[in-house]
Amino acid sequence: MTLGEKINTLRIKSGLSQEGFGEKLGVSRQSVSKWETDQSVPELDKIVMISELFGVSTDSLLKEPTEETGMWDRTLRVEQKTEEGQPRVVVRQGFSFEYKSRKTWKGLPLIHVNIGFGKSAKGVIAIGLAAKGIVAIGLAGLGVITLAPVGIGLLLSIGMVAVGSVAVGNFAFGIVAMGAICVGVFSMGALAVGQFSVGAMAIGQQVAVGDVAHGNIALGFSEASGAVFQQITGKQGGFDPQDVLQAIDENVADSWYLFKQWIKMMIGIVSGI
Repeated sequence: MTLGEKINTLRIKSGLSQEGFGEKLGVSRQSVSKWETDQSVPELDKIVMISELFGVSTDSLLKEPTEETGMWDRTLRVEQKTEEGQPRVVVRQGFSFEYKSRKTWKGLPLIHVNIGFGKSAKGVIAIGLAAKGIVAIGLAGLGVITLAPVGIGLLLSIGMVAVGSVAVGNFAFGIVAMGAICVGVFSMGALAVGQFSVGAMAIGQQVAVGDVAHGNIALGFSEASGAVFQQITGKQGGFDPQDVLQAIDENVADSWYLFKQWIKMMIGIVSGI
């Protein structure tokens, strides 16, 4: 709702004609008509008089509420200017968008979209510059599942910097981490650090597979350093899968069962079996 529409609604609710309303403010009926059709904007002192006449705040007149519905928020910024000694309103429109669903779950809107400078979103599904929700999407996100350049997700996080049970990003930290630099129980990346690591530079406490590999069991294309078992192969070759799998079965505890199966699968892929 524009400023003109608000003035029109308040005037009609008060039972005033345009002429009667104009008399109270010391302006003509034509001026009131131009305000209500958004052809012109009241001067600053007139806005103050309108707020006092109808018992509303100047903020409620100048700033568009966006709760419950989706709309572009056109905010009128009031500045004191002097033109022949008279104050006037300078209109500067900054656009943002907000949508908040009426349906809620545990006090949170099912969907909250809030886009604009300094805006944040909070909901079951939250989308905004800063987003917090079960599913959070934005520049910064916090939730069960997050998609954001900087994100923390309980289950899944995807972003430039990602932290989560499963984290995917340039910098990834999680139980399962994938990225340029990643740290996790099971990690895959250019630099991978964890219990089970696969990467160009792989450092794995249990098993490491990569161009350069360091771990208890290390498989390297160029270099391998393993405390228990190590194997190096040329870049055109593959590993001897039987020796490697036997070493994993004998030296990695069954408590790592799921991760053992994953690393075996990865070894099978790089070995071509």
